[in-house]
Amino acid sequence: MKKCKNSTIRWKWKMYRALLIASGVALLAFPVTINGNMTAKRYQVAINGKPVGIAEGQEQAVAAYEQARLTLNAQSDKLTLLNAEVTYEPVKARASQVSTEGELAQQVYDELLNCQVQDKVLAYTMKINNYTVTLPSEAEVLALLEQVQSAYDIDNEFVIELASDNKQEVGAMTTNVVNASKTANNPPILAATDEEGNPVVADGSVDVGEDGILSVEFQEQIEVVETYASKGLLTDVQTAYEGITKEQENNEVYEVQSGDCLSIIADKYGMTTDELLSINEGLEADSNILIGDQIVVMVPKPELSVLMQEQVTYTEDYEAEVQYVDNPDKYVGDNTVLQEPQTGNRTVTAVVSYNNGTETGREIIKEQVNTEAVAKIVERGTKALPTYIRPTTYGTLTSGFGPRWGTTHKGIDWGVPVGTACRASRGGRVVSAGWSGGYGYCVIIDHGDGVRTRYAHLSSIQVSNGQYVEQGEVIARTGNTGDSTGPHIHFEIIVNGTAVNPAKYL
Repeated sequence: MKKCKNSTIRWKWKMYRALLIASGVALLAFPVTINGNMTAKRYQVAINGKPVGIAEGQEQAVAAYEQARLTLNAQSDKLTLLNAEVTYEPVKARASQVSTEGELAQQVYDELLNCQVQDKVLAYTMKINNYTVTLPSEAEVLALLEQVQSAYDIDNEFVIELASDNKQEVGAMTTNVVNASKTANNPPILAATDEEGNPVVADGSVDVGEDGILSVEFQEQIEVVETYASKGLLTDVQTAYEGITKEQENNEVYEVQSGDCLSIIADKYGMTTDELLSINEGLEADSNILIGDQIVVMVPKPELSVLMQEQVTYTEDYEAEVQYVDNPDKYVGDNTVLQEPQTGNRTVTAVVSYNNGTETGREIIKEQVNTEAVAKIVERGTKALPTYIRPTTYGTLTSGFGPRWGTTHKGIDWGVPVGTACRASRGGRVVSAGWSGGYGYCVIIDHGDGVRTRYAHLSSIQVSNGQYVEQGEVIARTGNTGDSTGPHIHFEIIVNGTAVNPAKYL
């Protein structure tokens, strides 16, 4: 019985659904009417949610609004600003409630009069990256930009133009800086050029033209947009000028160079070391910084920067590059000046780049030598320096090279016990081996290149005159002979007859 009941229910539901579908089709096929003359195909015009009138159809409603708007605009030479949200909604209405197009246009017009914005005027908002300022007119926008530019383009050789930017929003414009002399009525005269495209004159030299400003442009992107703004939000030209030229602190990344330290980096950017540390998390006063490390610095920069290139001609002294003559028979570091230099003079034409009046680059495009510079010529040794070793493998330094007791100590002393092995500091030929007055027992070795070594205050000598010895070979035993205050080895290096500091060679 239960199964049969469920089947009956399913059958009744299918019949009910079919009737609903059939009814829906009928509703779609025929408009709903009330009392024979009311239809949902008529449209009501509403402004800011307030019903204004009813049109026979949506097309008629839109046409009535457009007619009312045109009428309102025709009453003023300026664009009328409205605070009005217009909607078109289908409604059920009797024919007696429907307005003609002309009647509805008048109704809409009357309501729009109440929607006019009275406290706002047409203005121009200038955007410089994230900075904005609103000026009353296009002329004041140009006046502002020209005031910024004229600080560097003193002779006003360049003019600023506003051009429509079709890629941006309606009413958007961009700025162009153009040479005032380069107009459509005065096209540039084409000159002959060399293989690199540089203009040339009759004698074949590069024609650099006249000195002066070559280009002026703003570094930042500038957009100017027509807008409506309250009069209280408008800015005059002078206030706007002060705003966009005032230097703001901007953080930039600095890469550590050779010779840098925290105080030097801070000084480069007019900062204190404490200020530098405050904007670099984890950086301490005693932190080690390496070449290539990146450090945040504060750089003063205005909202709007002017880039300029100028051609200048000037004379300057110059030095010729040093010329070297290599001598393989002389040791490295043994240099002789063969010719003294003489300063020259030249006339230079260069293109100089500036950012807000500060030079950022200089490219020389032409130079003429007035007086030829004479190069310095240096003969330099290329022979590898000989190596020297200590005469004893151990010992305490007791006296260095230089002034001592009112005289000059010509060597180095190391305190060592009597009998310590004394070795040849460098290979050479023995030229003296025996007693030598205040030196006591002494050995002198000639190394054949103007250099000799002396070993003094020895207790015994194990080589003889004329004998050739190798570097490190034992030549004697240390002692305390001659003018000596205790057991030690006295060691000298003599270059071309003059004693030098042995410490520089060991």
